[in-house]
Amino acid sequence: MLTWLVATPPAVAQELDELREMATAGDPGAQAVLGSILYRGDGVARDPAAAFAWLERAAQQGEPSAQRGLAVLYYNGEGTAQHLVEALKWALIASARGDAEAVRHRDFLRDRLAPFQVREAERLAAAWSPRLE
Repeated sequence: MLTWLVATPPAVAQELDELREMATAGDPGAQAVLGSILYRGDGVARDPAAAFAWLERAAQQGEPSAQRGLAVLYYNGEGTAQHLVEALKWALIASARGDAEAVRHRDFLRDRLAPFQVREAERLAAAWSPRLE
């Protein structure tokens, strides 16, 4: 099998190494940024599964941008199985924490889910609390 790889410039590689160290140490902001980079493939191979893992760690610690990111990944089924209730749960949590883009995601998802799914997502969101690493 042949693959075509784009070399990451040394400065970007060093920044990514530092970011990865911070993320591994439990910094939710670094985890969210790393997840976003891996999702988009900015200077690295695009890896939705790894993006999901980093975003989930950050989201569980209360990082709103990561929570919004999880909503998108759950909705699209990227890096994880599609799960619409989980998508709405994370959009609800992020919007309650002040993420303006998550408000649009929340409203979009509410319009597409059955009432029982919305109630379940609301129940899960209300029961959620941050966990520090």
